[in-house]
Amino acid sequence: MGGRGWRANVTAMPFLAPALVFLVVFLLAPTLLSIFWGGTDKSLTTSHFQWTGLANVREALGDDQVAKATRNTLLVVLVSVPLSIAIAIGLASLVSRITRGRAVVRLLLFLPVTANLVAMSVVFQYVFSPDSTGLANNFLSVFGVAPIDWLGSPTTALLVVGSVGLWRLTSLVFVLYLAGFTAIPGSVDEAAEVDGVRGWVRFRKITWPLLAPTTVFAAVVGAVLSLQTFETVAVLTQGGPNGASETLVYRIFQIGFRPSFRVGYANILSSLLIA
Repeated sequence: MGGRGWRANVTAMPFLAPALVFLVVFLLAPTLLSIFWGGTDKSLTTSHFQWTGLANVREALGDDQVAKATRNTLLVVLVSVPLSIAIAIGLASLVSRITRGRAVVRLLLFLPVTANLVAMSVVFQYVFSPDSTGLANNFLSVFGVAPIDWLGSPTTALLVVGSVGLWRLTSLVFVLYLAGFTAIPGSVDEAAEVDGVRGWVRFRKITWPLLAPTTVFAAVVGAVLSLQTFETVAVLTQGGPNGASETLVYRIFQIGFRPSFRVGYANILSSLLIA
């Protein structure tokens, strides 16, 4: 058995090699390099660097701007993920009951996932324009509300960034839940109907537990995508005003690729984000 198992492993290696090479080159090696550079004072403007140990970690833990960016990022995650799940499961439940035009509705609700986020951020920049030409302010003017500086106010800038992320994330989670509803056997609904279990009770007692794996997967994927919020911040607010809408990934970009070019410090922040 031992010899046969060894020969099987040798036979499998050529098939596993491409995936292993990809894993090492594009995942393992960059991660190890990032951790290594995080322990140095490396800068993009010079080839010289020194090993600084945990100095970058201590600086990160005491950096007020990093703390604010981290709070903003976690706030986006804690709001966007539950809301996207709640909205998506409602939409998926409704769409699964539609008999006519279901394919068209699915396509329209799936389109945000396929849209280029940078291009859509430009569109949302117009929607939330601070003057009366913006669609959001135009809508509010109907109710007599004065124009709001959506992207220039500390109280609304992060809200706009989060709403764009929520709009796109909901579309993705909707597709996941639509697949989850499809996977539920029709016999389950038929049995519930025979037993007189309907409406909210059926959803809470039967449908929701059966969708638990989908919910876990949607929550994990949504959290990962929300933690990586960057494009909307870069296009809409550039982290302003005064860091009110700056996320951790955008902060890392500012540190590593703006005037200071502190690659070592940026790498330790990336490692902390991954952790």
